[in-house]
Formats: sequence, C-alpha cells, structure tokens
Amino acid sequence: MSQASTLTDSTRTDSTGASALDVLMVDLQGNVRGKRIPADQIAKALQGNVRLPLSTQLLDIWGDDIDHITERGLSQGDPDGLCVPALNTLHEVPWRPGEQQVLTSLFTVNGEAHLADPRAILKRQDDKLRERGLTAVVAVELEFYVVDSSTRDTGVPVPPRALNMAGPPKDLQLYDLRVRDRLEPFIDRVERYAQAAAIPVTTSLLEFGPGQVEMNLSHRSTALQAADDAVLFKRLVYRAAEDEGLMATFMAKPYTEHAGSGMHTHMSLIDTHGHAVFDGSKQLQHGCAGVLKHLPASLAVMAPNLNSWRRLQPESFAPTRLDWGYDHRGVAIRIPETHGKAARIEQRVAGADANPYFVLTAMLAAIIDGLDTAEPPEHGPLQPGDTPNAESLSHDWLSSLATFESSTWAQDSFGQEFTTLYTKIKRHEAQKLQAMVTNVDWSTYLPQL
Repeated sequence: MSQASTLTDSTRTDSTGASALDVLMVDLQGNVRGKRIPADQIAKALQGNVRLPLSTQLLDIWGDDIDHITERGLSQGDPDGLCVPALNTLHEVPWRPGEQQVLTSLFTVNGEAHLADPRAILKRQDDKLRERGLTAVVAVELEFYVVDSSTRDTGVPVPPRALNMAGPPKDLQLYDLRVRDRLEPFIDRVERYAQAAAIPVTTSLLEFGPGQVEMNLSHRSTALQAADDAVLFKRLVYRAAEDEGLMATFMAKPYTEHAGSGMHTHMSLIDTHGHAVFDGSKQLQHGCAGVLKHLPASLAVMAPNLNSWRRLQPESFAPTRLDWGYDHRGVAIRIPETHGKAARIEQRVAGADANPYFVLTAMLAAIIDGLDTAEPPEHGPLQPGDTPNAESLSHDWLSSLATFESSTWAQDSFGQEFTTLYTKIKRHEAQKLQAMVTNVDWSTYLPQL
C-alpha cells in the first residue's frame, strides 16, 4: 500500500453530483490553500490527480516561497505534488450549496509524503501510538476575535459596532449572555455552517475580550481528524464573519489591552480493549511529564509568530511556566479529570494562530516519550494559592527556534529536514519583522531621542 493511500479512506467515488469541488491543502502556517475544480474534473480530483507545487507548503507568513532560503522552489524547477484527498472530509461547502470541499495531503509524484505536509507529519505520530496498541482521543478548543468590518480599511482591529452600549464596549464580557445575543446572528451562522460541513461544534461562549468567542469541538478518535476539524472550522468562521459584515481573526493577541486567544488541546488514550489508559493511573502523570519535558522545543510550533509571544505574558490565563495542576487554569498543562474516560491531559500553551497539526504532533510525540520514560513530572502539581516555582517558559522567539532546531526529539518527531526548513522560514520572518521601523518606534523613540 502506498503512503498516499494511508492518508485517505478506502472508499472511492467517481461522482459527487456537485457542481464544483474545492481541493484544499494546509500549508506550513496552518492556512488553507487549494484549487476550485469544475464538475467534469471532480472524479479526477478524488483520485488524487490534482497538482500543486510542493513549495506551496513552505510559504512564509506573507505567502512568499522564499526560494533563496528554502531552495525548494524555482531553484529546483518548482516541481508539482499530488493532492491526495482524505475522503472522510468530503462535505458540502456550507456557503455554496451544491458545491463540495475536501482536504488533501500533498505527495510527490513518486508517492512519498511531502516533507512539509502537516497531515502526514501528524499521522506519523498517530501511527507510532497505534503501534503501541493505543489510540488518542482528541478535542480542540479555539478562541478568536470578531472585529468590525472597518478593520479591512484601517488595518486596526476594533470590536463590532453591535457591541457598543453607551460608548465602546468594555473588557470582561466573560459568559455575558446579553453580549452574546448581540453576536447571535454570527454565532448562529457559524453553527449552521459547521453542521453542514460535519464539523462537531459543541459549546460556544464569550471570553474576556470584547468580541472574543470560544468554540469547542467534539472529541475525535484520531488526532488527525481533530486537526482536520480545526482547520476547516477556521475556514468557515472566516466566511461566516464575512457573510455577517464582520471579520474574524485567530491572531494570538490582536489587542494590547485585551486577552489573547489560545488553542487548548485535550488528549486521552484508549487501549485495544477500549479501556481508558489515563483512568486513575500513573500513566497520566507520565504523559504529563513528557509534555512538560518537551514544551521548550514545542514552543516553536505552539507560538509560531512574533505576535504569539505577546500573548504569553505573566498575570494572565496564558501560561508562562513549565507547570501543571489538577483543574488549574493558570498552568501550562492542566489535568481536568483523573478518572474514567474523561481522564485527560489539556495543553494550554498554544495560541489560536498555531498550526493545529503541528501542535498535536508535538503533544502526541511528547506523551509517547513520557510513557516510554515512565517518570512523574519534576515538580508536583500547582495547587490553588501556591506560589509558582517551576522554570519559566522562554520569552524569546529566536531562542525557541534554536531550541527546536537543535532538539533531537523535534527532529525525530517532525523530520530532520522539515525541522531545519521550518526554522529557516520562521527565522527569516523574525529577522524581517525586527528590521521594520513601526508606529511603536515612532511613538516611543521620536519624542525621547
């Protein structure tokens, strides 16, 4: 069986009855890219015969293939790859009735998974877990902001005008159903689109910041399916906001004065007999220890952009230390439940801007290592009222990239060649941003120097 066939289900179809098909692929940044295929080419697309340049998965944050850095674009002839569909993701495009969409993985024409394909990278860890007779049950929680449509023109985010009440909206709207009602048309549309696309949205609530929403996705029986849900959910949130005359952003920290947006991931393990591995067992702590051990290297994918680091600040719900606790929301790794099938590990470090495939790859690989090492966390769980004393997470983007690049664990988990390329691309992004003179420079230094 080819590698390509392992990333799709065995069901083949020659006709969907759709008038068009969006062939979707996820790039290194976690963005969805692809092609729209007319009806007469859908059968060809579902057989994995649609092509995209392999360099498409190595674009920087601005959409440039930066061949002078990666040497994977024109210098190599910019070769094509094949978009192999995951047919379990084949569903209607909610905002274009009669048309469908499908997620794909990018393969070389020789049938090898592309080194930067996020789905293939995550599936390798899923497979390693299955080799141990275990299955990960995974759920993703995503926070994001809805902003006023004027942001398109000004480039400066402001809350939706519907939230104004005797002046601009204030912070701390947490769980306020009156405020939620003002966003009800948008939230209803998201839920309708999610249902049409078979994305299992369960709970929606308002977070601290004005226009900040959290939506939870149901647990899935593989990490790959959970990540697929997350990227397709982001796609439909963007469109639902457009259709309501708004904008949505999964930027980690769009406002200086308001809370950042995270991507919390929950993971439990099931053995071949259907038993919950973490149920009242030491393996729960072993898995937790593995995640904590590899968080320094994981930061490169959990906080992938300069703005990501503005979210990871002290005195906030964003974690800043290598700590853990039982039902404690101030830690990096939270254990919400210790018994039954709900016994699980929750990772709270990643921002909403992170690529969900890479976040879950890091989490799975770290849990596997923790189970193999079979040691408890270095520090005990943080209790309410305790003074945090665990080691601080890095607050430097370039340092986190260096840690990721040199980590043998990261190289084994993500692939050595990908780890090198990812670091080059993100270091290029960091250096380019650091060279820019911005409004902050002018407002801070012009009056003083």
